[in-house]
Amino acid sequence: MNIETSSVYFINDGILSGKSKTTLKKYHYSIKLLIDYLKIQFIPLELEALNPENLQAFMINGITIRKWNKITTWTMHLKLSAYFNWLIKKEFLMANPLDNIPKPKIVKQPPKALNEAEIQAVLKAVAGIKHKYRFIGIRDKAVIATFLLTGLRKSELLDLKYHDVNLNDGFITVEHGKGDKRREIPIERSILLPVLEDYVSYRDSLGRAKTWFFTGTWSGDRESNRLSSSNLERLFKKLSAICGRRIHPHKLRHSFATLLLDRTGDVYTLKELMGHSDISTTCIYLSSTRRKKVEAISQLKIS
Repeated sequence: MNIETSSVYFINDGILSGKSKTTLKKYHYSIKLLIDYLKIQFIPLELEALNPENLQAFMINGITIRKWNKITTWTMHLKLSAYFNWLIKKEFLMANPLDNIPKPKIVKQPPKALNEAEIQAVLKAVAGIKHKYRFIGIRDKAVIATFLLTGLRKSELLDLKYHDVNLNDGFITVEHGKGDKRREIPIERSILLPVLEDYVSYRDSLGRAKTWFFTGTWSGDRESNRLSSSNLERLFKKLSAICGRRIHPHKLRHSFATLLLDRTGDVYTLKELMGHSDISTTCIYLSSTRRKKVEAISQLKIS
């Protein structure tokens, strides 16, 4: 078995074990870069080529020639290590060739989030975008409000099925979040609920199939009619231009987390709402809240 064949089996095992499409794409991309490098160096694609010398040269090439930054280098190290550890588990490899090759230390920075005024500006901006079709405006407003008031990941929002959003019970169900975790998120009632009710009412009046919750712009009842990633990117590009700063789904997710933690200070509930597997991931938001710091300082009194 060579590297190309084994990588196919590795990705297939990932599919069977429920790895997300995003994770699998990163695995595939990392292994492809390694394969391309070995081909350029005229190194046969046998598993014997996966040795510390070749891997060190590959990583150095990435840093010096391809100009990888620390995060890219760290990610490449992580994804390839997962592939090599799989090879060890399957007894195709004796040791991980990256074990003794250092990877950069990544210092976790508090996520950059929008403040309340900026959140209001984003909601106003999406409501003000002119569209050829009324449906697009109503849908896009619902998309942005959902990101801001639920903390959903991009993939989670696009994967929402019609029955995952229960307006009567007031919950959104994420059936397959990161790590294939299921969770429920209450629907915020003052802003999000009315926006979603308007969207559902209008989409249903158009006779859209009740498969995907957020549909594309196609008319008719095709079950494959689903909001695409490219349409979502175009929406955020417009918002960024209007707001004068880069707006993207992950920033809205960070903004949700920061605002909720500012309001409640409940990191454990936030962990469940965000779908984090480890509380340490949620704790990065503790250092990003400003209101609590101001309140704490205001309590300083010297008598």
